[in-house]
Amino acid sequence: MSRRYKLLIACMAWIPACSVQAQNFPACKSLRFVIAYPAGGPTDIQGRIIAQKLGERLAHTVIVENRGGASTVIATAFVAKAAPDGCTLLMTAAPFAINPLVMTMLPYDTAKDLAPVTQTARFPQMLVVHPVLPARTVKEFLRLAAAAPGGISYASSGNLGTGHLAGELLNSMAGVNLLHISYKGSAPAHPDVISGRVPVMFDSIGSIGPHVAAGKLRALAVTTTTRSAQLPAVPTIAESGFPGYEVSAWQGLVTTGGTPRAIVARLAAEISAVLAQKDVRERFELLSAELVGGPPEQFEAFLRAEATRWGKVIRERQIKGE
Repeated sequence: MSRRYKLLIACMAWIPACSVQAQNFPACKSLRFVIAYPAGGPTDIQGRIIAQKLGERLAHTVIVENRGGASTVIATAFVAKAAPDGCTLLMTAAPFAINPLVMTMLPYDTAKDLAPVTQTARFPQMLVVHPVLPARTVKEFLRLAAAAPGGISYASSGNLGTGHLAGELLNSMAGVNLLHISYKGSAPAHPDVISGRVPVMFDSIGSIGPHVAAGKLRALAVTTTTRSAQLPAVPTIAESGFPGYEVSAWQGLVTTGGTPRAIVARLAAEISAVLAQKDVRERFELLSAELVGGPPEQFEAFLRAEATRWGKVIRERQIKGE
């Protein structure tokens, strides 16, 4: 058993206390599990796994609703206006923390109208290039980028998504100017990357990895601080000359602001117990995900750190929301 799963199981020690504090939860007839992305995508697939298992643990009906669009704003606004009883959950991702930094007219107050429950998973990203670029290392790639400011483009799954920010962080730390090309999801970007039309991409290992394995793309580095167990021969960007570089996509669950803390803690405990189940771990591993879990306070601290870190990059690179 890996270290991260031992830690996940160890954190289950706080579950009994949470269960005692919220014995009557859930008081509603069914739980609404809102996913901030369209059906069929990775967030939807993983969200449905959690929703099913959560329903089994609580012996309760869980209704899954997809409310994609507007960089998660549509789904977030819906959950923000729900009753503060813990019966409506939002499965969200990185834009939840980024949107308040770039959008001045959000239809909700993230700090007041939403309550973090628990982070569910992290997804290491990978920097890949098309073979048309004669680069086999990060340093070689950056030499090409430095010689052609704005002349090398990189694809991402969307503006202000993890892939976009990963490229902007590298621009900032390496002093280069890769040109960002935004797509509506990873899958729509892949044909252009595989053809070499947009020869660079930051994407999750699970999503882009098969194209690397097929020899269509070349992996230069992973974006986490340690190498991936799936790709031990691929170095990190940090060890390639940029210590401190770290980027992971993530997913997490929030509920409506004002929900009693005992209920939020109970939700976090139950979801963390779901993530500790062997069959759930195995299914997420197939998606190259690292499970997290933990109490609401841990997720709250993570979200604050994300806002601080990316706020600096957004200001420096003058990134605007769509």
